[in-house]
Amino acid sequence: MADITLSSAVRNNLLSLQNTAELLGRTQERLATGLKVNSALDDPTAFFTASSLNARAGDLNRLLDSVGNALQTIVAADEGLSAITKLVETAQANVRQALQKPAAVATPAAAAQATGGVLFAADDTAAVATGTATLAADTAATTATSSGGAIQGADVLNSGDVGLAAGDSLTITSSDGSFTSTTINFVGTGASTSGTTLDVTVADIDNLVSSINAAAGQTIASVNGSNELQIQSINATADITIGGSIAGGNLTALASVEPANASAGLAAAVAGNETLQFTINGNTDTITFGTNDGANQVSNRAELEARLTAISGGGGNTGATFAVSSNNIVATAANVSDGAITISGGSNALSFAGFTGGQQAGTTNSALAGLTQTDFTVNFGGAGDETIDFSSINSVSDLDTALAGLTNGTGARTATGAIAFTGANLTDDIVIGGTVTGTGFSAGTTSATAASTTNNADRAALESEFNNLRTQLDELAADASFNGNNLLDGDNLTVIFNEEGTSTLSITGVTFDSAGLGISAAAADSFQSDANLNTILGELDTAIGSLRSQASTFGSNLSIVEIRQDFTKNLINTLETGAGNLTLADSNEEGANTLALQTRQQLSSVALSLASQADQNVLRLF
Repeated sequence: MADITLSSAVRNNLLSLQNTAELLGRTQERLATGLKVNSALDDPTAFFTASSLNARAGDLNRLLDSVGNALQTIVAADEGLSAITKLVETAQANVRQALQKPAAVATPAAAAQATGGVLFAADDTAAVATGTATLAADTAATTATSSGGAIQGADVLNSGDVGLAAGDSLTITSSDGSFTSTTINFVGTGASTSGTTLDVTVADIDNLVSSINAAAGQTIASVNGSNELQIQSINATADITIGGSIAGGNLTALASVEPANASAGLAAAVAGNETLQFTINGNTDTITFGTNDGANQVSNRAELEARLTAISGGGGNTGATFAVSSNNIVATAANVSDGAITISGGSNALSFAGFTGGQQAGTTNSALAGLTQTDFTVNFGGAGDETIDFSSINSVSDLDTALAGLTNGTGARTATGAIAFTGANLTDDIVIGGTVTGTGFSAGTTSATAASTTNNADRAALESEFNNLRTQLDELAADASFNGNNLLDGDNLTVIFNEEGTSTLSITGVTFDSAGLGISAAAADSFQSDANLNTILGELDTAIGSLRSQASTFGSNLSIVEIRQDFTKNLINTLETGAGNLTLADSNEEGANTLALQTRQQLSSVALSLASQADQNVLRLF
């Protein structure tokens, strides 16, 4: 109060007590709040800096909740992928198990087939004519050989030995034309010689032999063991003619001996120069007996067999075959339809071959020969009646030809000989009509057989299990959500990592139900086919690949989110620690300050008391 005057000591002590009380109150506040900066008045810079740090830490702390939710969404999707993968692997095992089971037994649709009950067995044969004369083997053939009796003695030839003189010649001719007439000319001593012109004093016989062979173009001349000049034909059909001035006593013409057949019939036929004729289907093949080779005549068995071979196959286009079999002449017609073989010729030729002339026919089919109807019809699929004229069919070969002529379907004899008609298409019915007596058919319609299948029960059960697994896969994919977000059902997710929203991670969802994975439902009876099962296995393999690839992607996303979550937590701690460093009080320091201030307060009280005592001493004066 203004009217009261305090001594300087008292006033100073009072001020000291006030300051100490103020400091003590501040220290006690810090101890009570744990903060050294409780308001902007305490330390504006520290207060507002700490507030900013705490505000950011709070913002980040609130983001951690959404990051945690995003993390759990990814975890849910990843767990869903693992479960779906197990289901797909189970489906794979299911399909592989089905493949180990027998496939369905399919009975395909069959075209209509009408089979007659009468058997037309192949009991007919083509005409065969066999001679009864046995042909003996040929005697050996020999070639013509001419040896010169005057050319002999010493090797050296001279005019004294052979009487050669200028102008002498030697001419050699072969009847088969294997070489042209060869002439060796002899000239006087000392005259010019070359080729087939020789000196009459030729030094040795080898020169003469070489000249003859060179002129003939082949080896016909040689020297025998008696040093005689020898000329020999090349084959048994060639005769040798020797001419010139040294022919006659020195060299004479000789005839070759051809192969001869010991059969008296052949000898007679040869002598008679007769023919043996085989007529089939109006075409005639002829064998002529004789020695004129140029006219295809035969004079021995070898030539006969060669001629038979030459006319086989049909000189007259009959297709017949001719041969010597078991030493007999055999003529065989090509087809039953060729009819009989007519044999004719000279009596000696027929006698030689063992034929009596006339016809020798093949056999026919009695069952077919008895059918005379001309109106038997077969109709394939409504394409129109096709007629088989049995009146012109007398053998199974005729029947086969008629059946092969059908155009709208097929007809053929079965292995047992019955007639069978088969439709060209699976939907074609066969209608038999006309006169059917004796054919083994009844007039009426024969329908095609529909396809059928006998399923495997085990495969059918596995097919049902597969579709159940597929349904479970769809339901599992739909359940793999967290907080309303399902990354396996096409939902996307954006994770925000900072308070400004500038740091984010976008995660694209997938549709991993059975349709999204490309796993088709198993159609009815599809497990009965191995091809279908292999196709399903291919779809499952592709799905497994997609699941594993997506699992890797989600795993990478999960790692990123976890790393950012840990980073954010550490950053919040850093921000709060920084803010605390600016505002938090040191309890030890503040406790020591309290003790010091309390001591100071006590001392100030004592000092004030002492100052007051000075004023009290005045009262003692009274």
